[in-house]
Formats: sequence, structure tokens, C-alpha cells
Amino acid sequence: MLRVLIDPPGDAAWNMGVDEALLQVGGPPTLRLYGWSPHAVSLGWFQRLADFADLPQGTAVVRRLTGGGAIHHGDELTFALVLDADHLPRDVAASYALVHDALIAALAAVGVDSRRLAAGKAPAARPEDRWCFAIPGRDDLVTAAGKLLGSAQRRVSRPRPRVLHHGSLVLQRPALTPFVAAVDDHGTLDADRRQRLQSAVIAELAAVLELTPHPGSLDADERALAAQLATQRYGNPSFTGQR
Repeated sequence: MLRVLIDPPGDAAWNMGVDEALLQVGGPPTLRLYGWSPHAVSLGWFQRLADFADLPQGTAVVRRLTGGGAIHHGDELTFALVLDADHLPRDVAASYALVHDALIAALAAVGVDSRRLAAGKAPAARPEDRWCFAIPGRDDLVTAAGKLLGSAQRRVSRPRPRVLHHGSLVLQRPALTPFVAAVDDHGTLDADRRQRLQSAVIAELAAVLELTPHPGSLDADERALAAQLATQRYGNPSFTGQR
């Protein structure tokens, strides 16, 4: 079974708190889809806050548990895939390819032609450019307009080997990163098309994982830990600025 959580847009600290709680508590394989309110910038785990001193005043900033470059989360479909490591290939590159191929199929279902890059540098915890979407690399999902999906992983050994895979699928181009590709490059994004895309993402990820999707919700332990992490960790300026 793949537990599916479809959450309303949340603030940055809460979003990151929930994703880490899912990883730590060690529940069933879970796919969480969500948005951001207000829109926010997430820094990769290893990035320096000082490198983003030029962000517009008032921009919400949070540090992710996953590595890679920063993302301006605007109008996008964000997902967190959290599960025991044995559900994914042990090879990290192969696990990215598995997830990205599922997204290619989901996008094709709503008329978006995308592909995985066969060349370029592999995903890195410390990227060349500060922005995730600036320089597409090997296995990144791209269209003719550029990089369409930002991905990053965190792998842990406790409570047992588990993986958090973050994905950010751009629906409309954010103001801070105009160089990205977007789903609306390929036609109007009305409510029906957004819903069809969301449903296709769920179906295609479940299929490649060989799991049956079922709607679910956070359990009490996950919700309590998420609230604690959101307040004490992701909402704490000293944590965001620790590098």
C-alpha cells in the first residue's frame, strides 16, 4: 500500500516538519503532495543563507532536510516520497531515474513532453549554482524550455534504512527563477488539468513502486513530531542560518 496525503498549501516550516516526521516515525510508504502558503525559498541542506542576502525583503526562507540547490516554491506541485529504502533501487542514480520516469509518464498524460537528460553531472549535495533549476544535470527532467522538476534525497539508517525524496514540479514560472521550465508552457492550467496531473503523478509513482495507492492522513505521532519540528527546528532562524 502507498499511503497518499493530499495537503492544502502550508507554511514552509510546517511543510518541512511534516516531511521529516514522516521520515523519522517510520510509517508506511507515503506519498505526500502539497503546496506553499506563503510562497517560499527552500535552501538545500548544505547551502549558506548568506548566499541569498539579495532575496526580496519578507521572503520566507527555510532549510530543507534534503541537499541540492535552492528552490523558489511558487505555483508548483510539491511531493515528498517517504519509504523504506528497499522500495527503491540501492543505487541513488537509479532511484532518481525511477521517480523521474514516473513523472515523465504523468506529464505525458496532460500533454507535456519531457525527458531525462542522458548527459551532464549527477545530482550533488553541493551544487555548482545556488539555484536548483539553473543547470540541468544527468537524469534531470527537462523540456525544450529547461529544467521542469527539482529533486533531492535524504537517506537515513534509523529507525531503519529509509529515504525521503523531495520533488518540485513547476506549474507556473516563479518570479525569482524565470529560467525554469513550467507545465503551463504547454497550455492553460485550469483546475481540471491540475487535478488530472495530480492524479497521474499518484498513479504513475504507485505503479513504478508496485504499490496500491490509498488516501490517508498523518497519525498522532507524526502530527505531534511535525508540530515540534516546525516550531523548534524549521521555524527557528538559528537553524535556517546555521551555515
